Amino acid sequence: MEKVRKKKLLRGIAAMACCLSLVLTACGEGEAVEETTSRSEGAAAVNNGTLSEDSVALSIGKTTVPYKEYKVYYYFMESQYASMLTEDIWNYTGALEGGKSIGQEAVENVLRLIIQVKVISKAAAVQGVTLAADEKEEADYNARQFCEGLSDEVKQANGITQPLVAQIFEENKLAEKMYLVITGQVDVNVTAEQARAARVQLIWLKTEGQDKAVVKQKADALCQQANSGVGSFYKLARENTQASEIESLVGQMDTRKNLAAAVLGLKKYQVSGVIEEADGYYIAYCVNPSGKKVNEEYKNQVISERQTSQFQSAYKEWSGQYEVKVSKSLLAE
Repeated sequence: MEKVRKKKLLRGIAAMACCLSLVLTACGEGEAVEETTSRSEGAAAVNNGTLSEDSVALSIGKTTVPYKEYKVYYYFMESQYASMLTEDIWNYTGALEGGKSIGQEAVENVLRLIIQVKVISKAAAVQGVTLAADEKEEADYNARQFCEGLSDEVKQANGITQPLVAQIFEENKLAEKMYLVITGQVDVNVTAEQARAARVQLIWLKTEGQDKAVVKQKADALCQQANSGVGSFYKLARENTQASEIESLVGQMDTRKNLAAAVLGLKKYQVSGVIEEADGYYIAYCVNPSGKKVNEEYKNQVISERQTSQFQSAYKEWSGQYEVKVSKSLLAE
């Protein structure tokens, strides 16, 4: 019985995670959680005192979110990490901005997600986008699986009911559908020449706010070391690059034209010279040169970036139409 319950819970979590990751990626995760003003639809009042299950914890325009709905979202997020992290992790501050604990950051991430889902749902209503019968049935089935995988104690402690979870799953399914509607308008044509790319590892030294001559001198030294064949390029890059990722695809559609031209001229396992761009100096190591598989992957990446940009632009317009209010009690948790 316990195995069946666990399987149902995991199935529900997997379905929800798919929708949540799509919404977060499409809308962007960095926007601040704060009250917004001067929007066309003013926000309903929220409760700033002690929050009960039906207290209004958040409002997006006239749409209100009760505390119990927030708690379900938070439980879903927390349950994904419960088996991997100790309880103390939520109080850890580490290097987070503003001295926030991981728990406080988690609260803001959950609020951000709820705001995004509600904004997209309101946009869907305006555009007449709704779930078809089979889509609604799928969302409700996943919600049922999720609830059946939980013990009565967990459901009671977190205010989890099947109707509420079904509502959440349906709204997230609708957000996913809106994403597909908006991104379906994107031009997906990428020519064979535009799709030419190479998979490379990069050392990037930015020049903004730096003495350019000093940065160039360091780049020359690193390039000489990389071309000496001593040690791995990946290790050298890991210790020196200012890029968020060491390995990536660079191709014809890249705005860094000097870098694109240089990497497309490299052979497998070849190291480039120092490449100058407007944002700094690059040294590239070719992992895989241009070829059918790499080019196809790059083409899909370009299309995905176009789709994400299109949706983020639409979301920015939608979100600008609604004032948002968040309970001070919730932000203090």
